[in-house]
Amino acid sequence: MNLNRKTWIYILLFYITGLIGCAKDNSSTDPLMYLVVFNNVPVADIVFEKGFPGSDNTLTTNNFTGVVGDYTITIGGESATGINLPGDGSLEFTMPTISGITENTTLPLVITKNGNPFLSKTIRYRPIIDITLGAPNSYSRLVSAADQNSYLSITLGSTGDVLFNIFGYFGANLNLYYYTTATGSKTTIVENEKAGAQFKKVNLASGTYIIEVRYTSGAFPASYRTNIANGQIQATAVSNQMDYARCYDTLAGGTTYVGASHDCNGLNGGSFTRSGRCTYPSDGGITTRSYYTSGTGFGGFDPWYAQTTCTQPGYGSYNESEAIYEFN
Repeated sequence: MNLNRKTWIYILLFYITGLIGCAKDNSSTDPLMYLVVFNNVPVADIVFEKGFPGSDNTLTTNNFTGVVGDYTITIGGESATGINLPGDGSLEFTMPTISGITENTTLPLVITKNGNPFLSKTIRYRPIIDITLGAPNSYSRLVSAADQNSYLSITLGSTGDVLFNIFGYFGANLNLYYYTTATGSKTTIVENEKAGAQFKKVNLASGTYIIEVRYTSGAFPASYRTNIANGQIQATAVSNQMDYARCYDTLAGGTTYVGASHDCNGLNGGSFTRSGRCTYPSDGGITTRSYYTSGTGFGGFDPWYAQTTCTQPGYGSYNESEAIYEFN
C-alpha cells in the first residue's frame, strides 16, 4: 500500500471518528477539520517540484563537494543519471523511471560518496500517467498542500485545440501547466482562484506533452478526476434527445465506454444525418453534443446554426468560449 492510499484511509477514519464524536456529545468540533489537518501532513523528507521520470531535480540538503564521479544516487533502488555539481554546494540529477508505480509515492533516496554512505532521505516520486484523448480513465489522483504536484501526459497527432477538464474535488484551487520536455520550463494552461472544477481550451502543436496539475491553495486535499479531449469523446453515458434533434455523449467520471452501438452515432447514425458536434467542459467533466438536420419533433440544425449554438453565448450552450466545434 503506498502512502497516498494510506493517507486517504487515515483521513476517512478520522473523519468518521469526528462524525461519531459530534453525534455523541453534540460538541462544536467540525469533522472537516480533520481534512484540514491532513492537508498539511508531511509526505517525505524532500518534496521536489518536479520529481517525475526524466525530470531535472536539485538537492540542497548538504554541501556537495568534489567531482561528479564521486557520487552515486539511487531512488527506490533505481540509479539516477545526469548527476551534476553546479559549484554552489548543491547536487543535480535526473529522476529515474521506477516501474509499477501509478500514484505519487514516497521512496528512499540513497547517496554514496567515494563508495561510502553520504545521505539517506525519503523523497516524493511522481509517476507520469498517460491519458488517451477523449477516452475514459479510472484515475482519481490526490494532491494537497503537502504534496502539490501530479503529472499526466498526452500525445497529439496533429495541431489543434485541446480541452482540459479536471473535477470531482472541492475546497481547493488547482492550476494546470504543460511541459514540452521533462527538463524544460512549464507553460501555463490556466491559473485562477477558482475553487473547484477547472477547465481550459488550448491550441497545441502535434507532439507529446507532460501536464502538471498543481495544488495552489485550499483548506482540503483534492482528489481529482481527469478528462482531456480534442473533439468527439467516447461516451460513458448517453442522453439521446431526438425530439430536439440532438444527443449527448458524456465522458465525465465514468470508466467504461458504452460501445459504438450505444453511443450517439450508434443510436442515430442509421436514421438521422448529423450536422455537427460540440465538445464542451463543465464542473462534472467533458460532453459532446451531436446535432442533427432533423429530429422526431424538432426542425433540426444546419451546420452553421449548430456551430453558433456551440460557440456563441445566448443559444443555450455551456462554457462556449472553451468549446470545440466539429462539422458533421
